[in-house]
Amino acid sequence: MAVRIESLAFYPVKGCRRIECDAVELLPSGVRHDREWMITEPGGRFVTQRSDAVLATIVPTLDAAQLRLSAPGRAPLHIPLDRHGERRTVQVWKDFCESEDAGDEAASWIAAIVGRPLRLVRFATDAVRHASPDHARDDHAPVKFADAFPVLVTQTASLAALNAAIGERGEASLPMNRFRPNIVLGGLEPWDEDRIDRLRIGGTLLRFAKPSTRCIVTTTDQETGVRGVEPLPTLKRLRWDRSLKGVLFGQNATVLQPGTLRTGDAVEVIWRH
Repeated sequence: MAVRIESLAFYPVKGCRRIECDAVELLPSGVRHDREWMITEPGGRFVTQRSDAVLATIVPTLDAAQLRLSAPGRAPLHIPLDRHGERRTVQVWKDFCESEDAGDEAASWIAAIVGRPLRLVRFATDAVRHASPDHARDDHAPVKFADAFPVLVTQTASLAALNAAIGERGEASLPMNRFRPNIVLGGLEPWDEDRIDRLRIGGTLLRFAKPSTRCIVTTTDQETGVRGVEPLPTLKRLRWDRSLKGVLFGQNATVLQPGTLRTGDAVEVIWRH
């Protein structure tokens, strides 16, 4: 079966709802506008669904002029893309980088939903952050507020295999959005991603840098923010990695050659030797 792109998505605000689309512009730092904004504690440390599952209910939309955020029971928040705010140093895991604050109105809007003081920031245009050289090797991959790498790739056959195992436990199947990928592939066999080195899609080239270790966010309904139990128990049985000390689903990738991706695009798989 031919390998093709099944779906594409990006996440303008780290931890909030996805935007699905038919085409994306892939930059060295990942999909344009992916994780370009982030919610932080007042001191600058990043906040995600790991601590605040309610972020799944914040829905972004993006056009040429503004980022719009909506949530149940709240009037929408509008943030012009040409807005420049106060500079703030913020933290993503062990990385520190520069951002621009989105202002007090945005901070109050976010805080009212989450229930504690928070700020909304945007990755500064001159900020510098790179993927871990331990896995990115010589790619020197730039990254914005994503956890560690520019792109996350998953594939449908692996989800089907995972859901079959979850079903054996009497639990309901899970949608792919639990894993918050940028690119979903179809046409592979279960867990083929473990053997892939690179993907060539037209003029675009990605390299698989590191398997994605999964956390409690995968147990969170991405429409309601309600926590469940699966898939972590089943992933621990099927996909525990001793060296990475975690359960695996999907692959983190760096962008060797940027370009435009579209759903339905044919994918050339370059396998590891």
